[in-house]
Amino acid sequence: MKKGIAALVCAGMITLTGCYGSNACFNKLHDWNGTLGNKWLNSIVHFFLMIFGIYGICLGLIDGLVLNTVEFWTGSNPLAGGDSYFEQDAQGNSIAAVKNADGTMSVELTTAAGEKANLTLERDADVVRALDEQGNLVAQYELNK
Repeated sequence: MKKGIAALVCAGMITLTGCYGSNACFNKLHDWNGTLGNKWLNSIVHFFLMIFGIYGICLGLIDGLVLNTVEFWTGSNPLAGGDSYFEQDAQGNSIAAVKNADGTMSVELTTAAGEKANLTLERDADVVRALDEQGNLVAQYELNK
């Protein structure tokens, strides 16, 4: 009986590691804690969130069982809307992106000269499409499975 349970646990560990999700609830809580002020206040609040199990509830229960499962099956995490990304290269070109609530992504490309291009990225099961501001297809990429 113990060997059967151990085998089931090992099989579960192997199969459940394929998609761990974005852990949006935990990340939002952790990011919020970083905005409270100085390092002492952040550290004290972090300590209490750990001691009272709030981080564990967010990561294990809310993210692990609910939100990451929804993200796995639908491709979009309900709390991940508004997640943003920004990067600038050494030449001054930049890209800024934000995830929209409907699962699309708004992207703004800016050259070092200040020229801007706005795109919307849409994803289906095996295709990513880039649309311009008028909704015209600019590019399409098929994902390999």
